[in-house]
Amino acid sequence: MVAPNIFSVQLLASNKQIKHITSVDRVFPAIYDMIPNLIVFDYDYLSDDMEKMLRRIRTNPYYNKIKICCFKSSPNRKIDEFLKVLGVNHVIYKTELHNPTKASMSHVKSILDSAVTDLLVNASF
Repeated sequence: MVAPNIFSVQLLASNKQIKHITSVDRVFPAIYDMIPNLIVFDYDYLSDDMEKMLRRIRTNPYYNKIKICCFKSSPNRKIDEFLKVLGVNHVIYKTELHNPTKASMSHVKSILDSAVTDLLVNASF
């Protein structure tokens, strides 16, 4: 998970499945170390670096099978379509977590496991 430092350190320290990265320069070393199945990027936090990171991930055979999810504060058709073209598999909006419907929570849970879903729900408030 690449996002600002807003999460409980205790929660992340005890969780071996989630690594919280707060610095862009640590993204690729963390990917190399963990070999994750999924990366969650906070688009609002990384928007300036997002395109470069996505292009690097998708052109590298070592990284290009990783699923990518972007967490955004709100939909923007133009940006969301561009993210999809760059290789983002899923976009989750803060509004989906603020006003969860059964459909929106099913959507989020189909992408993420419960530990990551709980972190996003807690971070969205």
